[in-house]
Formats: sequence, structure tokens, C-alpha cells
Amino acid sequence: MLNKISYERYVNENKGNRVEFRLTNFDYYDGIDYLAKLFCEKYGMRADEKVEGIFFDFIILHFDDDKYVLMWHEDIGTLIYVLNQSICGTAQLEAQLSAVVQEINSSL
Repeated sequence: MLNKISYERYVNENKGNRVEFRLTNFDYYDGIDYLAKLFCEKYGMRADEKVEGIFFDFIILHFDDDKYVLMWHEDIGTLIYVLNQSICGTAQLEAQLSAVVQEINSSL
């Protein structure tokens, strides 16, 4: 049986107290590509091309005036955060992420 995917709100003190949402049980090859696709289909976002690094990959998602950074890092896993860290943008992202995670879990 597959474990349900979840996320945790995390305050990254090493990045100026940036609020991040870290996904757990989301160990999929090209997982951020799949998440970007779901966000774009469900919320009409636009995704930039994926930037691939040695230890991380990321995709910038555009939603209204906000930019979301969707990232995979080899030490942390998959995470997403609002670039400008606005309170409204972070709350909006959390609601959207919750719905996307629920959609993924319902298909497991």
C-alpha cells in the first residue's frame, strides 16, 4: 500500500524565516514536473522551464501577482514557497497545495 502524501509548514531560519511547505512521502521521479502540471491545470498557472542543477531542480510557477518556487533538493526533498513571502500569498499557496495533495492521494 502506498503512503499518503502530506506536507508540513516549515519556517526556514537559514533563509530569513522563509515559510516553506515540505512534502512527505512524495518520492517520485520528476515529481516537481507532475506537481507543476497539476497546479497549472487546476489553477491556470503558468510554469517557467525547469532549471536543473547538480543537487536541486526548480520550477517557477506564476499565479496572479505571486511567484511560487517549486523545488526538489537532494537533502530536503520536494518543497514549495511563495517568492515574496506575502501573508496572503502564503495562505493562498497552502490552500492550493492542500487541494492538490488531496487530489493526488485520492488517485493512489
